[in-house]
Amino acid sequence: MKFHWTTAAWSIVYFLLLLSLVTPLTVVTVLFLLVPGVILYTTLSRTSFILHVVPVLLLLLFLLGPYYILVPLYFLIPSIIMGHMYKTRAPAARTLLVGAATILVEFILLLLVSTVFFDFNLAQTIEDVINTTSMPLRDMTGSNLVSGLDWTEKKTELLSDLVRTIPFTMTVTSLAIAAVTHAIARPTLSSLGQITPKMKPFRELRLPRSLVWYYCIGLIIQLFAGTAAREGFLGTVLVNLMPLLQFGFIIQAAGLFFYLAYVKKWNLVIPILLTIAMIFIRPLWIIGLFDIAFPLRDMITRSRR
Repeated sequence: MKFHWTTAAWSIVYFLLLLSLVTPLTVVTVLFLLVPGVILYTTLSRTSFILHVVPVLLLLLFLLGPYYILVPLYFLIPSIIMGHMYKTRAPAARTLLVGAATILVEFILLLLVSTVFFDFNLAQTIEDVINTTSMPLRDMTGSNLVSGLDWTEKKTELLSDLVRTIPFTMTVTSLAIAAVTHAIARPTLSSLGQITPKMKPFRELRLPRSLVWYYCIGLIIQLFAGTAAREGFLGTVLVNLMPLLQFGFIIQAAGLFFYLAYVKKWNLVIPILLTIAMIFIRPLWIIGLFDIAFPLRDMITRSRR
């Protein structure tokens, strides 16, 4: 696609998203940062892509300074990779997973480089955030009450838990960014005439049955390994693996709800509400585990005959 007002508009959107990084909106807009880059790379030649992106980066450099150039460069890599896969019409699921994996690898490399070369201390950074957040509490309750509640010990425990769950957080964040990007980019590219493969309907989602075995093994270790399951390397693995598996079961349960809605001809509002309910009623994730372990959908289909 040659220069077109559509691509110019996406360049403007890209610039506005980058500007939002200096505002509190960055918590939300970071989920959409890959979208303009993916669309521009997929619909343009490499030369045209550079001609669209470089002016945006130069303008950002002029307005915000060199520090903020690093962020768009960071997100351009997965944008280009996902855009290339859309161009080559790779399967949608592979595109999403490769995009998420790229973001995750970048997270890990960024953390590694920051720690090794710049003496970045993530634990200290999190502690500073906790201290800043708890300052109003200290002011309102008074130092005597705070010390009486043994705040330091609780703060240390919270800090340790936050640091240990970083792999889980990075994984879920990577998947979320890639999923949001695909959800917006694929239909947009189709509307622009770019043929891109669709993912299977969400109701047909079936995660590997091996996940159930992983969860059972993790549960057994937690029950019988004692303190070893809460400390050290094993504890760190479990504290990330178990929530990640539960997150997968939640997704599987949501797929089952949409499958039920499709089979039973329910209104789509019902599976959406059931999915939202899982966020507040956490034990409902076990429905996803049962859906993977047992042929629930086959039983539902047979019951209609």
